[in-house]
Amino acid sequence: MTRNDYLIKRKFNSYLVPGILMAVAMQLGNIVDSVLVSMFIDIDGLTAISLSMPALCFMQMFGFTIGVGGAVTISVKLGKRQIKEASGVFSVCVVAVAAVSLLFTALSFLITHPLTMMLASTPELQALLEPYLFIFICFIPTLNMCLVFANMMTVDNNPKLGAAAFVVANAVNLTLDYIFLRYTDMGMTGAALSSVIGFGSGILLVIPYALSKKRMLHFSFREALKQMKIIGTVIKNGLPQAMYFVMLILKYYILNAFIQSALGADNMSIYAVCINSVNIVRLFVEGIIGVVQTIGGVLYGEKDYFGIRRLVRRTVLFSSAAVAVLMAVFLAFPQIILTIFSFNKPELYDAALLSVRLFSFSFGFYAANRVIQVYYPTILKAKLSTIDTILDGFVLLVPVSMLFIGTIGVLGISIATIVTEGLTFTAVCIYRIIQQKRGKLPQKGFLMIPEKDGENLLDITVRSTDEQAVEISKKLIECCNVQGIHPEKANAIGIAAEELTVNISRYGYKGNKPSYIDISLSKADGKLILRVRDDGVPFNPTEYSPEERETFSFGGIDLIRVISDKMTYTRVLNMNNTVIEFALTEKTITTQGES
Repeated sequence: MTRNDYLIKRKFNSYLVPGILMAVAMQLGNIVDSVLVSMFIDIDGLTAISLSMPALCFMQMFGFTIGVGGAVTISVKLGKRQIKEASGVFSVCVVAVAAVSLLFTALSFLITHPLTMMLASTPELQALLEPYLFIFICFIPTLNMCLVFANMMTVDNNPKLGAAAFVVANAVNLTLDYIFLRYTDMGMTGAALSSVIGFGSGILLVIPYALSKKRMLHFSFREALKQMKIIGTVIKNGLPQAMYFVMLILKYYILNAFIQSALGADNMSIYAVCINSVNIVRLFVEGIIGVVQTIGGVLYGEKDYFGIRRLVRRTVLFSSAAVAVLMAVFLAFPQIILTIFSFNKPELYDAALLSVRLFSFSFGFYAANRVIQVYYPTILKAKLSTIDTILDGFVLLVPVSMLFIGTIGVLGISIATIVTEGLTFTAVCIYRIIQQKRGKLPQKGFLMIPEKDGENLLDITVRSTDEQAVEISKKLIECCNVQGIHPEKANAIGIAAEELTVNISRYGYKGNKPSYIDISLSKADGKLILRVRDDGVPFNPTEYSPEERETFSFGGIDLIRVISDKMTYTRVLNMNNTVIEFALTEKTITTQGES
């Protein structure tokens, strides 16, 4: 009997598809949105969208930051079985994002025109940009609330519903985009309206989530007011995401102005194509890497370091494969990328082709930096992610871009991206190693987690069969004996594990198909802690009804209650987590327990 990653693989795969769907919906929406604008307005419409990015990023930053930071904070609390505290974080996040977003709406009539004058350098671009900005600022609450609820639903055992919110939002967006741009003269106003109506439609999926009796997170305005101080922790955990948007704002504003000044407005179209090409990479890579954010926090809260290692390894493997395929496509068929974005400037076509090819060499480093930015907050080491984001998004990117664009022209856009991504990843790794040697960061290696939890006495995986239930009982008793634990206590632990495993094997899986069960025994705070985790049908052994007493084998749950000191249950990541505590101080086991 050894620990394996069967359940982790199943969770990775079950969250991978919704994660990819969410990323695909969001990024495909951005891509097709850009394609339709280029097709029905012109390439200057796409340029106007690129010019709007500083303002849009600033407004969306709050939804993304609190959504991601809240999800990380909640997942760690759920891993620690702190359900009430997790609901408090959820309530705080909803109230905070709603308040900030409504403030933008109230200011929309005052700030739209000054922002337009600041972002666009020509009257033609200003005419395209202003109506687009105005609609987004007016209706930014719909987008931000959709972002928050999608993250919360995903971490609360509803990854498919979280993904569906983005799928619906972008399906409506793209449908209305085509209708507004093809059959009306609404122009950029229509492009913006389709987006905000789409995200408003996505929010409707909160209704079935709110009505679900299985959800763990519950909204309470009173609880939000009482726990508002937790917003500091949420922002800290979401700080890499916040810094990502701050860097985007500064990057877009400075580089947009510099390129227009140094290369002319026409060359902005090549920059716009490269920037929007990143959305194609995100289309595949973000959904894969995002699984770490959802699952990693829970595993860290449970101190399942084996699971974290397997999760990250699987993430790197899948994302590397996606990057390899994307690079091959960009190198072999750059003309397809230009066609997608309706690039129509013949005099710049050759330069655009080469720029797209060169740009693809940044994809590998881009994925590596995204792993850093997503992984470290899940183990509550957000500082490294923040450093990576600041270097990658502004501190290195802007001066390097200005250097290469100023010396070799438009090709400098792609070369600067490659250099920046590579330097950022290298610099953060060197900084981490130095800090680890100084003892300011924990452990060795990239993951910064122990090879084994020092409090863990046994960590194994068994098949969900009656035979394995008996074997795990013997294994636990043997482990306890080696640790010098009182024989009666050892027998109680063995009995509890056997009873739970038998119930899972007989009633946990439809069709009597056996699966795997993760079982760990650890020692902490004067207690022995037995954790049993499976992905069978939901069942809370602490709340089963009297009518179910005859359903479960040998009255096993009642027996566990007698011989243990405490039993708790959570349903996290669509897995049953039953935790049974035994006091290390000697306790006489009853006759029923001895049986």
